[in-house]
Amino acid sequence: MNTPSDSSEGMVILGAENDVPDETSQVSELDERLDEAEVLARKILATQPENPDALNGLGLIHHQQFRYEEAIALFEQAYAIDPARGDFVENLVLSLEAAAKTYADGGLFEDAISLMERALTLRSNDAVLVARMSFVLTLAKLYGQALAASDRAISLDQSAVEAHDARGLALLGLKKYDHAITCFELAINLNPDYATARVNLGSAYHAKRDFNRAIASFDEAISTDAGNAQAYNNLGIALADMLNLVESESALRQSILIEPDYAEAHFNLSRTLLMAEKFEEGWIENEWRWLCSDFPSTWREFPYPMWQGESLEGKTLLVWSEQGIGDEIMFANMLPDIVDAGATLVMECNGRLVPIFTRSLGGCLAVARTDPPDPRIEAAGIDYQISIGSLGLVYRNSVEAFPKNIGGYLKADEALTERIRERYDALGDGLKVGICWRSGNPIVGHERSAALELWDGLLSLPGAKFINLQYGDVADELAGVKARTGVDIYQDKNVDPFSSAEDWFAQIAALDHVISVDNSTIQVSGSQGVQTWTLLSYSPEWRFGIDRWDHLWHPSIRVFRQRETGDWHPPFAEVTMALESQIDHAG
Repeated sequence: MNTPSDSSEGMVILGAENDVPDETSQVSELDERLDEAEVLARKILATQPENPDALNGLGLIHHQQFRYEEAIALFEQAYAIDPARGDFVENLVLSLEAAAKTYADGGLFEDAISLMERALTLRSNDAVLVARMSFVLTLAKLYGQALAASDRAISLDQSAVEAHDARGLALLGLKKYDHAITCFELAINLNPDYATARVNLGSAYHAKRDFNRAIASFDEAISTDAGNAQAYNNLGIALADMLNLVESESALRQSILIEPDYAEAHFNLSRTLLMAEKFEEGWIENEWRWLCSDFPSTWREFPYPMWQGESLEGKTLLVWSEQGIGDEIMFANMLPDIVDAGATLVMECNGRLVPIFTRSLGGCLAVARTDPPDPRIEAAGIDYQISIGSLGLVYRNSVEAFPKNIGGYLKADEALTERIRERYDALGDGLKVGICWRSGNPIVGHERSAALELWDGLLSLPGAKFINLQYGDVADELAGVKARTGVDIYQDKNVDPFSSAEDWFAQIAALDHVISVDNSTIQVSGSQGVQTWTLLSYSPEWRFGIDRWDHLWHPSIRVFRQRETGDWHPPFAEVTMALESQIDHAG
């Protein structure tokens, strides 16, 4: 059972391979035979409605046709008539498992768990079946329950490979990486040919950011099973994290060659292509994101034609938001292109951004994303619709297509900005520099974050006043800076980015400079053309490219990159020197 992990990059971990027919193997000849068999079975049932063999036979046909719910109903009838028949029980359990897998893969976890519970009432002491219940619970992110189920499976049969693999997956979900690795290694020792455990072992090493061991595990999985699409997918992700984009692209294309409709592999390929600045194909592959089970946004159901790049002169285009607020701000980079094309723009967005978009995009109708949608959308006379992340298909197909205007495309409230600037001017002479040191990304935030102790040398430079831009409660961290360096970082208690984007944008617009790790702060500063220096981890998001010192989406951003994973000292030394030079120049 394929199990997506928490990774934002779409790392896939594997579980049980259910004994389910391969849909791609179905040929017309087999379809004809199944149709004939179904006709025969129905003829028998027409005169003998309680014929268990006919019910079972029709159930097998429906199972082969992936009509699992119908198969389950027929097998249950056959089993109720003759509960002593072991093949009826076996067939019922197989269909229950197959249906559970289908529901789980579609995100319908309650239904999947219910089906597995029904299967377990028939074979409660089957270690493999209990292990597969654990896989479903892991898919549902019920890791504690999954761990309990896997432990029970092991108690039933300590040699059950799937049980140890399932335990490893539950522990991986609980972020107990070393214990997960032990479980996967035990599964491999029990069965060296069990490629799924090798893939999951690689996923555990990847979660620890031990890319070399992850890649070695994926390679071993491929050696064991050359047709394992998930192994190639995960290998491609790990190679991309090591900035080996050529081999990453090759691995992901091989995954897709094996499994052409593998949405996660297409999406991961898009990120590799976009990072390599192969924008045209990258945006096309990026459209597969909507079929990825862990993609963080939902499709908006509007009754308007999708915009495919037709002329927008005199037309009204609805653009609707997706992903997080930082992504939304960055993709808004393309909204002025729509206005310039002669269109009337209707923007459904994060509610906090409504006043920002309204002010910045002349004539734009900005409304908050709600369910049901704001009635003003229907009243606007929409001609076309598109998601904001799909605009790159039209507007950002090459490096040359990105804007060079350093002045930005979003605007803060001028009066509010001026009030905040006056507040900061009262701090004294010197550059007013906003700083932000932590990423809130739940998966890789720890990699992107730079502990405030690393900033001490930078913060000790004379000629600058530092303003905190880090959201959340950071009072203890600011007190630590004061104790170590004697520097007061100003905390503006009148600004809360979580409650007011207007305050957030105005605060940043009031600054001379922003220095930040990769988080939504740089989207706000970059979108306004505020001079920004970004401290970038070794394995960055695709939007930074592989070796750029600039930022295509935001010309006012300069990038300072780690040269080795986790080593912040070189970029901080460079930033400190750069700020010292800036202070000298301003003086």
